[in-house]
Amino acid sequence: MNTQNQHQQQAVESSSPPAGFAATRRALRNDQLSLRRIGGARSAASSAAVFDDHARIDRHTAVWVPLAECRREDAAGSPADRARWDRLIQAAARPAPADMSYERLVVRVGSARDLLRAVADTLSPSVPVAEVALWIEQRITSGAYAPGAALAPGRVAAELAVPLESVQLALTDLSDKGVIEWQANCRARVPGAHHLNDRPRQIAHLLRVLVTGGAFPPGTVLPGRRELSRMLVTVPQPLVVALRLLVNEGLLERDDRQRLTVRRDAVERATPQLPASAGSVKSLHRDEIREAARKARRWWSTRISPAPAALDQVIDQLGMVAGQLVDRARRGPLPPNTTDQELEARVARTAIMAAAVHQPHFEIRLWHTACLATDVLDFQAFVDRVDEGRPVRSTAMPL
Repeated sequence: MNTQNQHQQQAVESSSPPAGFAATRRALRNDQLSLRRIGGARSAASSAAVFDDHARIDRHTAVWVPLAECRREDAAGSPADRARWDRLIQAAARPAPADMSYERLVVRVGSARDLLRAVADTLSPSVPVAEVALWIEQRITSGAYAPGAALAPGRVAAELAVPLESVQLALTDLSDKGVIEWQANCRARVPGAHHLNDRPRQIAHLLRVLVTGGAFPPGTVLPGRRELSRMLVTVPQPLVVALRLLVNEGLLERDDRQRLTVRRDAVERATPQLPASAGSVKSLHRDEIREAARKARRWWSTRISPAPAALDQVIDQLGMVAGQLVDRARRGPLPPNTTDQELEARVARTAIMAAAVHQPHFEIRLWHTACLATDVLDFQAFVDRVDEGRPVRSTAMPL
């Protein structure tokens, strides 16, 4: 018992972190590294070794527990953040002598590392979780996060420039207040519904733009559902609903063979111009084009939220490639069995897809980028027919 009291006294003697931010950061990092060396096979050799390692945990956490308790008090405006600090502090506390087993040691050293990691995240000036929750709520109120929109924590953290865990805790608080709701897949979303989050209407709108922009001129037979699903990077179910909407509004009709065609009296507008590419983007090799397209499609298909700068870079790359492909196709000669009308329809599709990515709604922008990636790969195969003299093969990756 005297040895136990001695270890506890040593842990308490240094109860304040070193002065200065750099020194504090260095001391905290050293304690984190020391904790990683506790709990190995040598600790299981005897009960005395287990007891000594519990005492080592005390020495490496005693300086930081008071700081963690201050963070808990500062988190009064966020029940989720306060509960997190309560959980971390309690899990890292010294157990009763009867509970000082090797298994308890392994669990405790992991909890102690979690505690020090949380303290390290709050050493530099950080935004309180309550303030992060307020920012998100204000964006919902202003309409920046529309009703029905998914709130991916990584995307929100990038937009607000705050740690990911702060966003996750803020979403928990907002869920308790009823400001957001959790879906069955454990993703947060803004309650309600909005046309920007209605997939069939999104698809119908893009198809409408393609038709009126000349990608599918009046009288054209639309590709089959499987091909449209591939072109628009979507699953068939919302596509079927979108096509039904366009039939009901009179833009599409069925011919004698029950194929969907663009009505001959459909209004065709001028084809949009390709947006100017960023001056910093250089010409890409074929492998780089495929990699940019792969990124765009993977982000959308797996619902990964890339950093806005990463998405902008891929958009610039694909837009630049689209412009080069259009110039190459227009310089000629035409691919075999291709008419001028087919070429202009092909160019119109590319110009529309390249223009569609430049709009504020992040999720739709991500989807349109995946569509542009598919189109760029298709156009690459289209112009390659001139040199290779072979039928067009889709080079787009499967859904």
